[in-house]
Amino acid sequence: MQTNKLRLAIRATLALSVTGLLAPSVHAQSATELQTQINDLQRQLDDMAESKGAEGWMVPGTNTTVTIGGYVKLDMIYDFDQDMGDSLFVAGLDTANSDSDPSFRAHARQSRVRIKTTTPTEVGDVKTTVEGDFYGGGGDEVFSNSRGLRLRHAYGELNGLLAGQTWSNFMHFTAYPSTVDFDGPVGVGFIRQAQLRYTMPLGGGAHFSVSAENPESTGFEDSRDNAPDLTAKYKWAGSAGGIEVAGLARSFQTDSAAATGDDNAFGYGVLIAGRLNLTDTTTVMAGAIFGDGVGRYIYSSFSNNDSSASRTGIGEAYVDANGNLETIEAYGANVAISQQWTPKFSSGLSYGRVEGDQPEDLFPNSFETLQSVHFSNFYKVADPVTLGLELSFADKELANGESADNTRLQLAAQFDF
Repeated sequence: MQTNKLRLAIRATLALSVTGLLAPSVHAQSATELQTQINDLQRQLDDMAESKGAEGWMVPGTNTTVTIGGYVKLDMIYDFDQDMGDSLFVAGLDTANSDSDPSFRAHARQSRVRIKTTTPTEVGDVKTTVEGDFYGGGGDEVFSNSRGLRLRHAYGELNGLLAGQTWSNFMHFTAYPSTVDFDGPVGVGFIRQAQLRYTMPLGGGAHFSVSAENPESTGFEDSRDNAPDLTAKYKWAGSAGGIEVAGLARSFQTDSAAATGDDNAFGYGVLIAGRLNLTDTTTVMAGAIFGDGVGRYIYSSFSNNDSSASRTGIGEAYVDANGNLETIEAYGANVAISQQWTPKFSSGLSYGRVEGDQPEDLFPNSFETLQSVHFSNFYKVADPVTLGLELSFADKELANGESADNTRLQLAAQFDF
């Protein structure tokens, strides 16, 4: 399949190149000169085709190899209670709507493309990754259904040093379950951002990594980021499972006129997660995050920047009545079990929960708890084609006692390349 794709790419490139050559200079060049240029281009593309191997294509004239990957995915969604959009974003539940309003939606926004390069140097292999999907802005469902391409990952690596945008170091993939839904369970760490990270192998499947990451505060007015968020993580993985332990340190500052007292605060977070392979086909996993000012590092716990009753989420901190910047404790947890029934068919059941410990009398409209459940099923039709079927449940409760929930049925087809 890769060979056919490459031939098509070569033919398309030749056609475009010939068009570009003919348009400006068809009268200035002889047929012999034009044929010579085409033959040179053909030789370069042939060299590129012959260099294709398991590690990608060699860029002509360089020692850099390139690989292209990603997938196309269709999601067909039926919400039984209220329309929650293209993903199960639990914090978006409308507690003011008690009616049951079923809705249907189909989209291909999760489709993504990834480009990776590897360049050997005298100090080690330099690797880069750029990846995007179509969860960006814009879109018109009336006739075009176009969506904006957005950046997911863009980073480079050399000898354990990583620089660019990718998953935060304060995340636990050891206990992150697979779901058909794009968002997955609440209560996990889920964030991508710019960072500088160093990872050191410790041997025996263990690694230790530290990072300085982009800070972004939510929940209070006129926040000013004055220092990077700092993280450290220990990770071990083996045939029996794996474990991750991580820490987070943050600095908060506000320029709000209401902050007449202490206008800065310190935040922190701790994370622990584990995975246990009970058998060759059965795996259980669990993770927990706790912190004071941990905020957006727990999925769905960010807030609008408002210290009044109109506050909508947990956030990192708020300006209290004495003009002091006060941090907020938050908790996140998830558990899951996965079962490989056959080489082609697997299932998973996961539960997630988020809870914030903020003053209920000050923020009655902020959510107090979020919960989600996913029953996910995957069938691999062929190596690059997977069908997914998932039944999920989302629940949101505000500090004032209002609540809302939704049940969703989702069918997906994913074609990897």
